[in-house]
This record gives sequence, C-alpha cells and structure tokens, in this order.
Amino acid sequence: MIEKSKPLKLDLETLILIAGGHTAFQLLWAGVELELYEHLSKQPQITQEVIAKKLNLELQPTRILLTGLTSLGIIIKENDLYSNAPLTEEILVASKPGSVAKILGWQRYIVYEGLTDFVKSLKENTNTGLAQFPGSGNTLYQRLENDPFKEHVFQEAMEALSKQANFYLLNFPELEKINHLVDAGGGNGTNGIMLCQKYANMTVSIFDSESVCNLATKNIANQGMSDRVKTWPGNFLNDPFPKNIDAVLYSHIMTIWSPQMNIALLKRTYDALADGGKVIIFNMMGNDDDTGPLSTALGSPYFQAIASGDGMLYSWSDYENWMIAANFKVERYDNMPLSHGILIGTK
Repeated sequence: MIEKSKPLKLDLETLILIAGGHTAFQLLWAGVELELYEHLSKQPQITQEVIAKKLNLELQPTRILLTGLTSLGIIIKENDLYSNAPLTEEILVASKPGSVAKILGWQRYIVYEGLTDFVKSLKENTNTGLAQFPGSGNTLYQRLENDPFKEHVFQEAMEALSKQANFYLLNFPELEKINHLVDAGGGNGTNGIMLCQKYANMTVSIFDSESVCNLATKNIANQGMSDRVKTWPGNFLNDPFPKNIDAVLYSHIMTIWSPQMNIALLKRTYDALADGGKVIIFNMMGNDDDTGPLSTALGSPYFQAIASGDGMLYSWSDYENWMIAANFKVERYDNMPLSHGILIGTK
C-alpha cells in the first residue's frame, strides 16, 4: 500500500511560499503561456539574453521571471545558463504526452479567478465565486455553457487529468466483463474512448449536457470510435439512464455535490442497474482523518467557492458510507499513486 501523506511541517520558508502562493502560481503559469519550458526542452543551457529573445521579452521582465522560477526550483541555473528541472521536463512541457499544462490552464482561467471570493463563500456557505462567470445557472458547469473559451479550457483540462489518472482504469480486471458502461459526466469522451480501446467487448454511453455531448461526438468521430462510444444528452441527476446497462462510472464527478445529493444519485444508480450491476467511483481520495493529502485539501476550495458550493474532495469512508446507504456491496482498491483510488459497488 502507498503510505498516507502527512501534513506539512510549517517553517518560515514554507510560510513564505504559502503567503506568496498566488505569485508562485503566476510565475509557473507564465512559463507555460510564454512557452519557456518548451524552449528549454528543445534547447537547454541557454542564457537570459537568448531566453529574452525567444520569449520576445525585455531583459528586466525576463530576469524577474527567471529569478522567480529558479528560486521555486522549476528551472535550474548553472554558470548563468538555464535549463528545465527534471520534473518540469517531465510534466510541464506542453508538447509531451504526460504534460499537466492544460490542467494549469483550468487553474489560471477558472480556479484562480473564482477563489478571490473564497472567504465570502465560507461565510455564506455558497459558491460566491460563480459571480466571476457571467450567465445563468447555479453551478460552474451551467455557466460554462455561456463561455465557449472557458468551456474549452475546462474540457481540455479534464481530458488531460483523465489521461494522467485513467491509466489505472485500463489495467483493471473488474472492467473486463462489462458490456455497456455509462460514463456519467463523461465530458468529451476521453474516458469512453480509452476504455473501449482497451476492453474489446465494451460499449460506452457518455451521459452529459447537450453542449458537452456535442464536443464528445466530434472527438469520438475523430478517433473512429462512433460505433462503440455514444452520447446520451441529459442531466444524470434527474433524467433516465440508458437502458440495458451493467455499469456506471463516476470519474472525478461526485466531488461536485453534497453528501445527501450523492446518496440520492447512488440510489438512482442502484435502481438503474440489474442485479450484479456495478457502480465505479474513481477519484482522488482524502484521508479518512481529514489530514490531507495536499492534492485533495487544496482541491476542495474550488468546489466550495466556484463549482457548486456543495462539494469537496471527499474521503474514502465518505464514499463507502454513501454506497452502503444505497445498498451496494463495496470493495476498495487503494494502491494507486496521485492520491487516487477506486471503489466498486455491486448490486
């Protein structure tokens, strides 16, 4: 088993980093947007002057950017020459398969803007950060339908997150016997495409909003998977599930709602399945004692202040208790990196 992460030990250096976290992120993002990491990947060990020319910046702002990123360990300076740090080379170079650059785009254009209202959201216990996103609807996902750019940023980020994490779903024996799986909140179809490419007998229905299903239909067609991956436009909180299904996948989705809403959704899922049918919850999981890990602790404010005002990144025991309340028999699969885990409930 992967050892449970422990809370940070606070010292002055850590406190400085936390207090300047907004600046640290902007430095990190500037490197993505200006393609600094891309340039350093193609041509490492170059001078400040060369970098300034590549980024089309004056020397003073270039110096400020490079000093900040060097102090954060994101890039390395040796003999006045700059290169990517090893982890930067691995996950911040946008053109590489494992890049998280698009996930950082979600942080920049959605999380960063909405969290300016975090304290207010705590006091009022609602997603007051939604005011940063014009349009109608009480959730971010409804508002994004009115903003094609941010909806695109969001879907690209979720696709990148899926590719990062969903490797574990592709090597999971319990999925081999599933014939018709519903990917609830399946976005642009990334999960469904990957699953059908891996499991020869599986077909997938993407259950999501009409605008998202339109994106999924195009993506599915581009991948040549239209015969096995279909869309089912609607709201899976209220609308009927497709017929003749034997599994429902909730991947990075149940974090949006309150415990009461998730129990109700799981009961609806139970009713939609035949005996032996399965519900699969795949998510980042919080420690049962609410001590972390950092990835979930730092993710929860987004759900409180922006996404819905109801959810968070829940703990293992939260999900297990809800599944039991919905009458599922539960199995836990927790030996996964990136704070991820899988829970399977069987009817």
